[in-house]
Amino acid sequence: MGDAVVIDGTNAEAVSREGSRAAMDLPALMEKLIPPPAIDTQDLVLPDGVKAVRSRGKMTIFVHETPPTTWNFKWIAADSRSQFGPGTKYRTVRIALPYLITFCTFDRGGRSQGMSLSSLNECFFSRAPLHRLDEGELCFPALLNCSKFPSDRGHPLAWICTEHLNFEPLLEIEDTNQRVRASFRALMETLLGSAFNLSSEAHEGSSWFTETVKKKVDPRIESIERWQSETEKDPMFVLDVPWLGTGKTAAEMLERMFTLRRGVGPVKPEVSTSDDIARIIFNHA
Repeated sequence: MGDAVVIDGTNAEAVSREGSRAAMDLPALMEKLIPPPAIDTQDLVLPDGVKAVRSRGKMTIFVHETPPTTWNFKWIAADSRSQFGPGTKYRTVRIALPYLITFCTFDRGGRSQGMSLSSLNECFFSRAPLHRLDEGELCFPALLNCSKFPSDRGHPLAWICTEHLNFEPLLEIEDTNQRVRASFRALMETLLGSAFNLSSEAHEGSSWFTETVKKKVDPRIESIERWQSETEKDPMFVLDVPWLGTGKTAAEMLERMFTLRRGVGPVKPEVSTSDDIARIIFNHA
């Protein structure tokens, strides 16, 4: 006799040969048993630059790539008396960025009864374009407002601050295609068009700009002033900077995000016996 699985109402219980028991909610079990959907965006027109789309459970992630370019940013002034919020003094800086890889996350269901933008989005630098999700190391983004938490346990690695992004108008858009595209645009505008201040330092502990400068990875980005000066000489120098590495590929980052945000682990192999189902329940427990 193998392991036994007993389903009663909305609860599934596994009983091993040795008599060990573990239980799991039936809806959660079914979510793990259902194979991942085939690639099909249906009526959704993907925003330009989206390199891959991955879904698991009720979560969908767009992997977007912005090519190297020079940006005008509203950056906190050195003599600002406030770190963030009202009273903060800003100036315009013009700096080049390498490839920017943004993970835009959507939840399915809820108020909108469709895909709605999550507040848990991340971005990273890359010295080369994405050709495969499982190749090439992502780097931490040397930007203010991209937060580094004191510990990465249970937290995003490079969270995009969306405190001032207004989600309500996005939820009110009835057409899913329009809502998704408007949400993606709002996130990218928040990332690249908002004022860069020291909010991450005050609330999450640090930003990846502060961490990159602190680590002295390259004298050409030892300050925002030097970064701007080097950009004027050669905007493509950013592809040679040894940015702080994450140790993860885009595929590994996707896996981490799925596991972190929804407790959804790697996709399970095909289930064919009660032993396979029992193993899922025991691992869940």
